[in-house]
Amino acid sequence: MPLVLGLGMAYSPLFFRSRSEWERVARLLTGSVPQPTRAAEETPPRLDELAGRLETALDRLEEIVRNTQLDALIVLVADRQRFFNEANIPQLHVFVGDEIWGDPSLHELSEPSSRATLTCDRHLADVLVEEVVASGFELAESRGEFRPLGDPGRGVSAALVEAVTRVGGGVPIVPIHVNCHVQPAISGQRVREFGAALARALHFTDKRVGILASGGLSGDPYGYLAGWIDDTLDNWVLRRLATARSADIARLWDVESQSLIGSAAEIRLWVGVGAAMETIGVRAEILDYFPIHHAAVGSGFAKWETSK
Repeated sequence: MPLVLGLGMAYSPLFFRSRSEWERVARLLTGSVPQPTRAAEETPPRLDELAGRLETALDRLEEIVRNTQLDALIVLVADRQRFFNEANIPQLHVFVGDEIWGDPSLHELSEPSSRATLTCDRHLADVLVEEVVASGFELAESRGEFRPLGDPGRGVSAALVEAVTRVGGGVPIVPIHVNCHVQPAISGQRVREFGAALARALHFTDKRVGILASGGLSGDPYGYLAGWIDDTLDNWVLRRLATARSADIARLWDVESQSLIGSAAEIRLWVGVGAAMETIGVRAEILDYFPIHHAAVGSGFAKWETSK
């Protein structure tokens, strides 16, 4: 059973900044958007508590990756015009190369550049492309040296770089981009089918492989609803994953809703991981969930863990 682990983690740049920087980051993420009354409950003591829970959740994910002794980690992530530009926006894209890099620093806050290079598993990516295409998917792929088109100076998405650097334990990765933000975006049902196809493709490798969704949950950082979090939606999504019902979540994008823009669009990534793990009979365990208005996203963390 080469697929041995699934992980889901929400993403906000606030997660990867010190508590002393949270107010500055929050002002950047929310801009001039009037905040919900509940945001006033995020007093300094409350934020200190949430910072502790956040660090515990990230430590737990890192520990799980380390203990599982993975050979490779597939990472599902959305691109926000960092890798791609308007001339080329694939629905599903696999990077087939030896390394990928990105600079997650917030230049708007005058942070110095902090370019990080991540090791990739080119051979596993080749296997996935061959087998998933054979099962009926049309995948875009980039080969060789990483050459970002959307933001050549900053590289791949911060949601990929910061998540993998923090919890990936140095395991080689296979980056897979899912179009969540540019219409027409991929449907939830198609992402679910893709997740199941990934699980089947991994039967053709002897490596111990995990799959990580980095993105979501609800929220709209930098956007029209920045700072507003739909924790009702988030908890519904997490309950569905915990009961192996990713099919229910896949129908979300059959309708258009203001609540499903921004980071909520990246719930698709969690559908992909859920479907992959449900294919091998594993359902999610929710490690923690707490809305942080300062982060402008619902902060959820989950694992799908096999016994092998």
